[in-house]
Amino acid sequence: MGAHLRGVWPFVVLGIALLAVSNGAIFARIAEAPPLAIAAWRVGLAALVVLPLAATVRRPVGFDRRALACAAGTGAMLALHFATWIASLEHTTIARSVLFVSTSPIWVAVLQFLGGRGLPSRQTLAALALAVAGSVVVSGGEAGGLWLGDALALAGGLAMAGYFLFSRAAQSQLAFRSYLGIAYGVAAVVLWAAVLLTGTQAIGFDARTWWAFAGMAAVSQLIGHSGYNWSLRHLDPLFVAVASVGEPVLAAMLGWWLLGESVDDRTVGGGLLILAGIALATLKARRRS
Repeated sequence: MGAHLRGVWPFVVLGIALLAVSNGAIFARIAEAPPLAIAAWRVGLAALVVLPLAATVRRPVGFDRRALACAAGTGAMLALHFATWIASLEHTTIARSVLFVSTSPIWVAVLQFLGGRGLPSRQTLAALALAVAGSVVVSGGEAGGLWLGDALALAGGLAMAGYFLFSRAAQSQLAFRSYLGIAYGVAAVVLWAAVLLTGTQAIGFDARTWWAFAGMAAVSQLIGHSGYNWSLRHLDPLFVAVASVGEPVLAAMLGWWLLGESVDDRTVGGGLLILAGIALATLKARRRS
């Protein structure tokens, strides 16, 4: 019984993480601040919590410098993910943004192939075709800002794929707290450097915005993304990526309920194609897990 429960915990944590991450778009929409500042405060506040805990972990014998580099790579990918995805919310709806950013399982499969994992299977190729078709349907007939928002969200999905792969490689050697401290620390440094270099406003916001920053850091980052990271210690990256399949649905429902954002028929139809592609691409990984 004990062994069975230990096997179930990664899936329980992954489910909780999904619920927490799905609130990220709501907090980002509420915050009246530049996207880069939102991303920097989200990760920066979370890093302030994690870094003191990471400092208490002793360096293991036989420490792998490659694992350290992968942890730093995770942080860089996380910074790129938030910078592009949060920016997308200024140009498109929550439903479309989270739908496109959740294509990360497709990109995980592609990156694994490019990394030497072998030719994509027919199943993966079919999944890619569905995802592309769904993207065309969702964005079809739109002009101007929505195209920019879709492209930024797709870039965020690609960065998240790199984040999943780097994370699994880093955690093969690093303690969880050490890994999390490096990843969040690097992401915070990258984002705050970008804020300073671009002259982005980072202070002087109203109380509502500061509460949104705190909510993103505590709920979406510390609970959500940390839960994803812990799950990656026990599950295949492609399987963890499938957790994002539920995020567009939850985020769209929250956007409709809390902010009154509607979801049009084209987004629903194209979204179903994209979700079908993601599910197809991750089916084998789910069976292995």
